[in-house]
Amino acid sequence: MKISRLIIPDFQQFKDFDLDLTYPEGHEKAGEPLDKVCFIGGNGTGKSTLLQSLNHFLRNEERSSSLLLKSAIIKFTNNDESYFWIQSLQTGFSESFENNNAFEATKEYLKTGVEWGYRDGVRFIRLSNNSVYPVSDFIVNDTDELFKEISRYNSKNVLIYSPAEASLNSYLSFSLLPKVTLDESLSLFNNFPFFNLVSNDTINDFWKLLIYHLKKRENDFREFEEQPDNQVKTVKEVRELFEKKKPSILKSLAKFWDDKILAKVGLEFDYENARNPVQLNDNLIAFIRLKDSKMAINYHQLSTGIRNFIFKLGHIYALYFNRNIESGFLLVDEPENSLFPDFLYDLVDVYTSITKNTQIFMATHNPIIAAQFQPYERFILEFEEGTGHVKVRRGTTPVGDDPNDILIKDFGIRSILGREGVAKWERYIELKTLIPLEHDPANKNSMIEEFMQIGSDYNFAADAVS
Repeated sequence: MKISRLIIPDFQQFKDFDLDLTYPEGHEKAGEPLDKVCFIGGNGTGKSTLLQSLNHFLRNEERSSSLLLKSAIIKFTNNDESYFWIQSLQTGFSESFENNNAFEATKEYLKTGVEWGYRDGVRFIRLSNNSVYPVSDFIVNDTDELFKEISRYNSKNVLIYSPAEASLNSYLSFSLLPKVTLDESLSLFNNFPFFNLVSNDTINDFWKLLIYHLKKRENDFREFEEQPDNQVKTVKEVRELFEKKKPSILKSLAKFWDDKILAKVGLEFDYENARNPVQLNDNLIAFIRLKDSKMAINYHQLSTGIRNFIFKLGHIYALYFNRNIESGFLLVDEPENSLFPDFLYDLVDVYTSITKNTQIFMATHNPIIAAQFQPYERFILEFEEGTGHVKVRRGTTPVGDDPNDILIKDFGIRSILGREGVAKWERYIELKTLIPLEHDPANKNSMIEEFMQIGSDYNFAADAVS
């Protein structure tokens, strides 16, 4: 199940805001929900607000805190079936339905509605112009049933929300390891959550997941040993076969971390010396170490960017590890925080490589990340001149384009040069005009030298000037 449309008729900076989240005409998946979505735009245009509201909505918990989506319509698409969900800001009434007549009437109701109720046993919407639209024939299921389908516990569905990190970094609050016990982790056997917050405040949840996977693997191995085909094998043969089928979370995570993050900065995950919890009050002990000297590095000694990155990606990795996820939502706000650019160029591929059957929503200010999305996956939010309302358009520059082109064409930056750079460019153009007109050889040579120096310093095109 994926989100294929979001409509906000009138709320705060959004008015007649209609977000079509499907592949465009001409694409082989035309009309189907996008697998990846990237929100870009200036401060205050609502990128983070959209992610926060989708998070509240999909959780179906404390919906009163999600003011934005109390006046919005969301369209879900699951295979060939579509479901609309609406909640009214005026009455708090909510319902899900599938019919365009009811949908359009409801859209108008959210902007000008007077009443939504029953008459002679038939649910209806009455608009401000006294038009009445019966909708009971179009009801497919109530809201609770829809959300049971989306977010049933211990299911094959998952929702992950990773907000932009606050200035207060909770990773600094522990000196050696997160404080998690085996006993706490065993609770996941009975209640594996649908919603998961991934941030610098949830490091304990990540560590709890790692311990859960370690203990579950032990249980899986005991069951594997008891299979009839394995009774005639040696213990060594059974272990080797099991290792191929179900590798340890720590071994798999070590390879992932090393390949994607740690090797770039001379570090590695110390998988060999990790100690698994045995007693109920035991904790998992595992460290990062220097690749050359093998000296252990405490987590709080790592740079902020590396620490945030390994825990965020590790947490998401663990949520998908050895699980058959059928439907997922991943909401990531400002994934570029505290990271050097060399980590950003394949960041979207890293996220997609560890998620399965998941619709990814990202909000970013970074053109390097935006360039990794197809133009139809990029949604640029910008204020409409004279109205104060936010409008949306899709990107134009092709995937993988120069981030500077993304800045100019999609982000709408008029110039990527600083004030001094603009002045140099203007001088460069001026010299290009003046040099052919200069007849004094000494002055001409001086101007040519200045022209060539500016071109070299700022990488301007070094046109031949005679």
